Amino acid sequence: MNEQGINAQYSGPHKDAIAYADWLRKDHRFHDLLVQTSPSLCGHAFPRLKLRMRATPLTPSEWRERLEARKCLDASLSEAAGDTSGKKLLLLDVRNDYEWDIGHFQGAQRPNVDCFRSTSFGLSESEQEMDSSDPLNGIDKENTDILMYCTGGIRCDMYSTILRKKGFRNLYTLKGGVSNYLKEEGSAGWVGNLFVFDGRLSLPPVTFKPVAGAAAAAADDDEGRNRSSSELGRCYACGSEVVELRHRNCANIDCNRLYLCCRRCVGELRGCCCQICTAAPRLRPLLPPHQRYQKWHHYRHLDLGAPSS
Repeated sequence: MNEQGINAQYSGPHKDAIAYADWLRKDHRFHDLLVQTSPSLCGHAFPRLKLRMRATPLTPSEWRERLEARKCLDASLSEAAGDTSGKKLLLLDVRNDYEWDIGHFQGAQRPNVDCFRSTSFGLSESEQEMDSSDPLNGIDKENTDILMYCTGGIRCDMYSTILRKKGFRNLYTLKGGVSNYLKEEGSAGWVGNLFVFDGRLSLPPVTFKPVAGAAAAAADDDEGRNRSSSELGRCYACGSEVVELRHRNCANIDCNRLYLCCRRCVGELRGCCCQICTAAPRLRPLLPPHQRYQKWHHYRHLDLGAPSS
């Protein structure tokens, strides 16, 4: 694909290939599309895509078994303090901080960075020794099982190739991600809500498996299923606990940070994430909690300049 046009190849049954070309030509931009076909004598013309360095995928039931085994292991190690024999397990969250803020697996850790390239892998050995933000720093690569998860599983596949190249041997991912786990296994081991990349932003586990979710809520045990857990849901501005686990964007369009905010700070900061943003030149109007901001051109004709100090 370049400025001169698009050159593409695809493989499939002849009738389906022709139907796809006809469908493309219905778009005026491709009305004169040139399609050339040739037979394949050995099935599909392209080899199947493989991620050779990916981690071993675990089904939701296998993942739950690992979590439960980990809990038993932690209990036994606490009873026998100082016994470091056998394999260890690291539960690793590779999602963004705003996803982590409203829900994650109990006992999980995540690097306190914005992208994979910012982990300790990009540092020198001396810098790595001083970096305490990366849970992978300093662990035994040969004797530690690393269980990674994300929302749908794609980011784990990408991250596992990085870890393989860095010498980590025992890598596992949650097949289908958290959304698949909540659908199959319910909220066992999960704390809070799940962030989703659409207008809903936050979904409780009961959305994925209503019966199991209702039972978990009724039990209200110490498994970390209660969404008001102090482990999550903190206001970005003041740090107080947020009852409703839903994000909002900063009213300063040049910031646009996605964050959690308590009702008091929403009012005091007029929809901004911090005091500095309240003085920004392009501020959108304060919206009720469940509404999403539109693009700037919907607001630019209004008098929305920052107030004079």
